[in-house]
Amino acid sequence: MSGARKGSYILLVSLAEGSTIKAGSLPHSYFLAGSYAYVGSAMGGFKPRLERHLRANKKLHWHIDYLLERAGITSIILCQTEARVECVIAQALSGQFECVPGFGASDCRCPSHLFLSADGRQMEQTILAIVNSLPAAKRIHRLHPDYSGEGEWLSLRLAQITEHCSHLPSHGSG
Repeated sequence: MSGARKGSYILLVSLAEGSTIKAGSLPHSYFLAGSYAYVGSAMGGFKPRLERHLRANKKLHWHIDYLLERAGITSIILCQTEARVECVIAQALSGQFECVPGFGASDCRCPSHLFLSADGRQMEQTILAIVNSLPAAKRIHRLHPDYSGEGEWLSLRLAQITEHCSHLPSHGSG
């Protein structure tokens, strides 16, 4: 996909109340209230992947879809890269935070791609430090919601996602 802004991303998610969730083929699990970080891949482009995650009405497919039915995205960290680094990021996070076993990791050997912390700010800072240390990362970008009462991602709907992603250099442009 020439010129696509692609790479790995981390969704920072807040679950206000503990909840039992069945995520796809995973067994029912109790998710504690708190801050979660989900590490994913957008090698086909950030725009379509983020649009899907932010869409309210979607067919539940990935493990994260089931969590997002009850939790809200508070921030997104994009790591533009040609290399697949989501497992590198997930493995680094597994040494720092509690993980939800098997979540988001059905196509790899990672213990998980979902991590929990009681302190969302500290988690975000740790993630940024990990992502910034990756030699393959061309550019790191943080996206935050436009809080207008409900905390919806009004500023990141279709046109704005395109605008944010267009600020990232195209692949091949160092």
